[in-house]
Amino acid sequence: MDRRHALVGFVLTFLAGFWVGHHGTAVQKPEIRKLRAMPAIPVWRNPQCVTANIKEDEHFEIAASTLEHVAPNSPDWLAIGAERSLSEDLYRGSPGKLGARVCTPAAIYGRVAAAFAGSALNKGRFDRHELRLASHLQPTPANVVDAVARVALFPRPVIDDDSGGQIDGDIRPYALTVLAGFGHESARYAAEAFEQISSENSLGTGAAQVAAAGGQPGALSRIESLMNELLATVPDDKPIPLATRDRLYELSWAIYFSGESAKDHVAPVIRLMGRHVQSGAPPFGIVSLHPKRMCEVLSKIYGDDKRVSVEFPYCADESPLESYPQGAFAFSSAQAQ
Repeated sequence: MDRRHALVGFVLTFLAGFWVGHHGTAVQKPEIRKLRAMPAIPVWRNPQCVTANIKEDEHFEIAASTLEHVAPNSPDWLAIGAERSLSEDLYRGSPGKLGARVCTPAAIYGRVAAAFAGSALNKGRFDRHELRLASHLQPTPANVVDAVARVALFPRPVIDDDSGGQIDGDIRPYALTVLAGFGHESARYAAEAFEQISSENSLGTGAAQVAAAGGQPGALSRIESLMNELLATVPDDKPIPLATRDRLYELSWAIYFSGESAKDHVAPVIRLMGRHVQSGAPPFGIVSLHPKRMCEVLSKIYGDDKRVSVEFPYCADESPLESYPQGAFAFSSAQAQ
């Protein structure tokens, strides 16, 4: 290995240590935690970011260059460090203060996509870092779509618990929403996903997203019915409980993932936005708020922010956002800023 790649290894090792130090939580004592599935919500979709400066461009360049020289999804620690570096948001800030999120240049993701396309992807199932990185790759290589699907549709729980103890749960719902984000590229898995649609948990609603994204016949009608059934379980004058809220949010994303067809199936999303939902508000407990996180979904379906703000003024006011779905990754709270 030449001097340049030795330097790359050193820098990526530093970056990985920096990430764990700032985002991990030291585990002092072992504790028993109940296994639960992650939500099927695309929490990575945050368009607000600032253009990278020279130093930040170097950060992205080092990671992309590494994956061009060391096969992605390999046990090589250089590849692992590069993938983790690119999968997590980079923030500009000073010690003790989190600043603006920095945009990863599209060209970087293009280079990484090409590297994945030319790789055997033989390390094993994607972990959550690789899933999150895969969600950004455009165009998405066919082997990456298949790798994400292997996690999403695996018959048993796929556990990912990072070194900081931030995650202890089944990442298949997260993989399902990443797979749905590939749009028609996920169509070959739509029929299998359709058979797993339900509103019982995030696996069922994540499957709904894949079926809708892949254009599976009957998927949108089934999703509408499930949303209407869930809405009917709570009186109009009562806030929708957290678990029910989360399933409704995931099914709303499923309608969005269907593309142009979404406009013909938006009625239950509009009904949801006319209700109140429960929101976690530590240390105060549970409060009742508007489903403000759904403003983004309806805006994407309509393709018109102003229309949504007129119909639902709370989408444009200063009222707080409700809490993220239960089980959402620890980094989600930072993205909400």
